[in-house]
Amino acid sequence: MKSKGTLSRRSFLGLGALATAGVATAGLAGCSPQQKAADADAAESNAGADWLGAPEEVAASDIVETVETDVVVIGGGNAGLFAAAAAAEEGARVVLLEKTPQVGANCREWIGALGSSMQQEKGVEIDKHEVIEQLCFYASHRCDQRLIRLWADHSGETVDWLDTVVREQDPNAYVFLETDVGAEDHGAYKTFAMQHNVQNDDEKLKSLDFVAKKVEELGVDVRVSTAMKQLEREDGGTGRVSGVLAESKEGYVRVNASKGVIIATGGYCSNVDMMTAKNKMAVDHCTALEAPGESNNGDGIRAALWAGAAMDEQPTVMVFDRGGVPAGAKGGCAYTQPGIMTHIGSQPFLKVNKDGERFCNESVPYDFIYAAGSLERDGVYCEIWDANWVQQVEQFHTLACSRIVPSPTGGHVQIFNVESETGMMEETLIPAGVVVESDTLEGLAEKLQIPAKAFVESVERYNELCEKGVDEDFGKEGYRMLPLDTPPFRAATIGGQLLCTLDGLRVNTDLQVLDGNHDPIPGLYAAGNDSGGFFANNYPELLPGIACGRTITFGRLAGKTVAGL
Repeated sequence: MKSKGTLSRRSFLGLGALATAGVATAGLAGCSPQQKAADADAAESNAGADWLGAPEEVAASDIVETVETDVVVIGGGNAGLFAAAAAAEEGARVVLLEKTPQVGANCREWIGALGSSMQQEKGVEIDKHEVIEQLCFYASHRCDQRLIRLWADHSGETVDWLDTVVREQDPNAYVFLETDVGAEDHGAYKTFAMQHNVQNDDEKLKSLDFVAKKVEELGVDVRVSTAMKQLEREDGGTGRVSGVLAESKEGYVRVNASKGVIIATGGYCSNVDMMTAKNKMAVDHCTALEAPGESNNGDGIRAALWAGAAMDEQPTVMVFDRGGVPAGAKGGCAYTQPGIMTHIGSQPFLKVNKDGERFCNESVPYDFIYAAGSLERDGVYCEIWDANWVQQVEQFHTLACSRIVPSPTGGHVQIFNVESETGMMEETLIPAGVVVESDTLEGLAEKLQIPAKAFVESVERYNELCEKGVDEDFGKEGYRMLPLDTPPFRAATIGGQLLCTLDGLRVNTDLQVLDGNHDPIPGLYAAGNDSGGFFANNYPELLPGIACGRTITFGRLAGKTVAGL
């Protein structure tokens, strides 16, 4: 361990692996060209590979500790914690590496699952194949239907496991199912009672708090503030992935894994260079970020690409219609002058472009309205509501994390309520100029910096259609056609809020990472937003909780699979 040698880039990866690593999309204005490398020299000389980078050369003398284990899990979020718990339950020795000071910080709570005991107890029957086909439809079948079936077959048992863990730790807590989802018409968009969350009778709880405690009870070696730097492969970089090199405050740590490595670092939405190369439309049009910072910056994906992995070709992100910006702002400021999360943006109130004209059915999924708005002047739009907004929100009956009023079937899944929504407007959004107010429509238009005449005409036409109960112009559901006629009037300028990336490493149904020839890389697995093949084009919000449900299900399956090797 104290030899004077170094782990060079070529000896670490091997020439073939470097060739496969050059899988970036075509270059775009404002950054260097990204081109698929044909060989190692092309990969190293490609000026556009800045986002990809290269593994560091680490002297053997810099490695202060070597750890022997069965399974290494990289990342302590939803996928990583579920993977670590599953592997440990199977009797494996597990090391979990988390680059931030704590595990479970980026916790998602809306869990989409089929076949759970909660659904069975409440008589909820869902055609599994209908849900699978809906997901494939959203992805234009640019997905692996076998992976979607894998989620459909195993998500229920994953939620049941979580419910058992929660109840063991807190007799008053449990997993709750929202049965009102799918009970009302959503136009052309189907939805299903598949959303679960952890709560007690008084409040929503964090599922990962329970899973993290379970991981601790199972004896997992959890190492926070320890960042994975690169994977290690046997046979000069062409054989099995045998472990990782990580960096802690004390120095470099080598963790050897006799069974395998599971990558679960959360995608790459915080890496603006990687986003510009691979998801440029989101960079050009989004106005806000949910979780800016050092996490989710592509560590796991890039390390796998260095090791020869293949990645989805279709750029895909999760974007919600909540990127509030001051009036007059334009789209594309998410990484430069990011806006503020404006939760009310997901309510289907009247929306107009900067010409004061209505342009879309406001009742479409979150990222559909954002996509339509990105084509309008300045790439943003204005949402309008009046003094009756609370009663109208109750009638809108939106789903999942857009809820402001609780589900009529009980439960506390909404992240905001009327009180917190009002407080956010008064204390944050109005002072920041994101939400503006006026007693007249003309005054509101002036504050929005849009043409007053066209705007007033749009509102009058909208109110006329609300009176008829039929949206003759854009086809919004009649029960959501509610007039704007009671001052004070309020409005927000809205763009897309980027939550995470969804294009990831190609995997098979064992969650093994695949190389450019579609062959598994021995010893390497991926779950969560580091894994691909599940989503394309967009995120299907009206299949509520599908992202988190996929993440925890695949994390758990990966842990069980690797531990069983």
